[in-house]
Amino acid sequence: MNSLIAVIGDVHHQLWLAVRELNRIEQNLGCPIDQVFSVGDLGLFLREDDWRFLTGPAKYRHPEDSQRIRKAWDEWRWPLSMIAGNHEPFHRLRAWEPEYFSGKLNYTDAGELPHSIAGLSVYGLSGIFHPGELQFMNESEKWRAKKFERSSWPEMVELVRKNSVSPKRLTYYKQEELHRLWALPPKPHLLLTHDWPVKPAKLRFEYPRRPEAELVERIQPQFACCGHHHSSAVFEMEATQIRALNIIGRNPAAHSVNPGWCILLEWDGANLSERILSS
Repeated sequence: MNSLIAVIGDVHHQLWLAVRELNRIEQNLGCPIDQVFSVGDLGLFLREDDWRFLTGPAKYRHPEDSQRIRKAWDEWRWPLSMIAGNHEPFHRLRAWEPEYFSGKLNYTDAGELPHSIAGLSVYGLSGIFHPGELQFMNESEKWRAKKFERSSWPEMVELVRKNSVSPKRLTYYKQEELHRLWALPPKPHLLLTHDWPVKPAKLRFEYPRRPEAELVERIQPQFACCGHHHSSAVFEMEATQIRALNIIGRNPAAHSVNPGWCILLEWDGANLSERILSS
């Protein structure tokens, strides 16, 4: 029997919307979803004090919603594997605490992403690019940036707790994590990154090179899914099918979700294909 996979875009802690919509998809299709993957910014702020580790605009800070998140997490019933975006409870992820998530979540900073589908190869890279964490060059790009001092993720979490470094440091992936992915066998079935491998049209400024593009070019996944820019897009990079996913909903009180927030993939034990998601 084929396995049905849902890949979801940025949820920004509105987990109750995701639960409702995944239930609706199953009802419409008349079959269960076997695995859910998240491209980050899921926002599992299960406790009110987790929000102190949130980076980004104050509009994303909602400790009053933690009770609602906990309720939705209690209702969550799908195997879930995720990478981090840049708005997460990073102290629970970078210093990985699986017991905090009741054993219901698989996660990776960078590398192979554990999941429940036998034979399916999935790689993931958590976080976003910052020039202080890596230098990315080719012969025509003589570009330099001051590097951050190196620390392990657990060490950096402690530095953030002590207010010695900005929580934003927890959101930036590292050079060695890219090398870790480059060293894996090429051509996985699915790659998850938070940012796009190409510049979205709405961005005015761009660094000389996108590490996500190098990642796709080097490991040549069949599908690559991303989020971060709160818009959806479909395109190709050589043999790789790219799917950029929308944010689930911009208004926490919304009764509908944005189109393109989720895609469905189907695994037959040997091949991965896209299944059209009806509205």
